[in-house]
Amino acid sequence: MSERDRQRAGAELKVGLARWFARARQILTTDPTGSDEDDRVVEEAAADALAAQAGQLKGGMAKVAQLLAYTAGGEAGGDARATLARLWDRAPAMGAADIARVVEEDLGRPPQALFAQWNPTPIAAASLGQVHAAVGKDGADYAVKVQYPGIAQAVRADLASDGFARKLAGTELGRTLDEHALDALRGAVLGELDYRREADATRRFAAAWDGDAAIHVPAPVDALSSGRVLTMELARGMTLVEAASADEDTRRQAAAAIFRFGWGSPLVHRLLNADPNPGNYLVARDGDGHVRVSFLDYGCVVELDEATVDADKELWYGVMHDDAFEGAERFRMGLLDVGLLRRTDSMASTVHRDWERVLAQPLGGHAAARWGRVYAAALGDVTRRVLAAGGLHLPAPVMLLWRQRLGLAAVLGMLEAELPWRRLLVDLIGTGRKALW
Repeated sequence: MSERDRQRAGAELKVGLARWFARARQILTTDPTGSDEDDRVVEEAAADALAAQAGQLKGGMAKVAQLLAYTAGGEAGGDARATLARLWDRAPAMGAADIARVVEEDLGRPPQALFAQWNPTPIAAASLGQVHAAVGKDGADYAVKVQYPGIAQAVRADLASDGFARKLAGTELGRTLDEHALDALRGAVLGELDYRREADATRRFAAAWDGDAAIHVPAPVDALSSGRVLTMELARGMTLVEAASADEDTRRQAAAAIFRFGWGSPLVHRLLNADPNPGNYLVARDGDGHVRVSFLDYGCVVELDEATVDADKELWYGVMHDDAFEGAERFRMGLLDVGLLRRTDSMASTVHRDWERVLAQPLGGHAAARWGRVYAAALGDVTRRVLAAGGLHLPAPVMLLWRQRLGLAAVLGMLEAELPWRRLLVDLIGTGRKALW
């Protein structure tokens, strides 16, 4: 994509986003009756505008649209959320001949010769590639992810711009990043272009969660994979949008699995999947009522160092501490140790205290709490405000961790689940060196 095309695509996306964020004003000025039905129509029209503009994009610009769709759109109504969900895994597909050519270039034969059955219509299409269902010569069902031809060059060109790289982190978060953090983000996104690396990361996550009945990581098939083609066992289940409309027990079990995977992978196994796109989850319920979540897409993965993980744990031990004073001190020492704190005087500010309070809402008490869209939006808002105030900054490894964490908060918010989140976290990381209660 040329610089002029990137600028045009960015302008079109900005128009779509402006329509989305202006929906409240539109409702006030065009809906004198204040009816719920008119509100719904306006909201869906705004979502359609965003999805239509962003859905034509590929590469880095599409990743920005995906991020905004599930963080900015978290409070949308059901139909509008379903429209925005098209950005996560149902972007306009590339032609069958172009995709077959990539497979043949990388694996030596066209897909129809490599597989017993090959479906030329993709089952998912996203920012960097699309996924096709296939049946192997062994009779197994596979999902085959094929990278769009030429997308690697387009992404590298996008990431050459500091401004664009900051957008990939999220607007307010991106503004706080220094050069080291920007380089870490670039490296993580560029890593998504190497499907051999993704296959290796997938195996590491699978080993970390081996034996957990609620967490499933599809196995890659090395003999049918390459740098631009990744063949995996086919996972089945409801999309996250579909699961958000399921019964309460299904939503609770799915949310518990996503929370344990999202918080436990970095804090227990030092593995961080920094792209919690809502299109990367499939939720299945068996005949006995047990829910299993399949976690997809391990392109944007980094390994965290022990010091970062240990300091980050201290934040959560502080959040969960029964003694408010001791918990706050422990939380703030964790901020210092992990490198988040830019100025110690900022801890006395109102916005910083608001941030600590909102972080603690689902985790600070022993009772079950609801983690819904309202909470996820509040956490995103107060985090943006505390970053804008300048008291915090995000060094390289911590930036990726909080990018993932804010995305996970939005994902969990879609499920509107009520759970004992504190107990789930303690089961993962224990109580630390000091007693919590």
